[in-house]
Amino acid sequence: MGSNQKMGYEGQLYIGPAGATASTLLTNCTDVTYNFDFETGKTTIRGDGTVIPIETEDVTLRKASIEWTMINDITDANLATVLAAAVAGNAIAIRTKDYAAGKGFDGDMVLKMEHGEPLSGEQTYKITATPSRAAGRYPLMYV
Repeated sequence: MGSNQKMGYEGQLYIGPAGATASTLLTNCTDVTYNFDFETGKTTIRGDGTVIPIETEDVTLRKASIEWTMINDITDANLATVLAAAVAGNAIAIRTKDYAAGKGFDGDMVLKMEHGEPLSGEQTYKITATPSRAAGRYPLMYV
């Protein structure tokens, strides 16, 4: 019987061509982080002038980003795909799941990368992905 409490290694990250749901599982990953944030707009009103207004705001924009780290394995075709997309500025499909049947992000994203070469450790690529509509697909965020 499986646990209801999920561990980090159970999460899944997929890539694929922009325009369709990603279906290629990335296995050469260490830490993966799905970030969700938002921006707000002020909705404060003056009121009737008998009390100092309390500042209020409503969500005006949702933001998503995904960050992950990959080991620099020169035989990894998926790493090569990710790096090529980042360098060219091309969008690719990204799908995350918090476990095999779980929820996460599904959409096309553009990538940024950082290449780490620590003195006492393996070389890594840290990838940061943000949503794109270049291929005509609107991003979906599942919770």
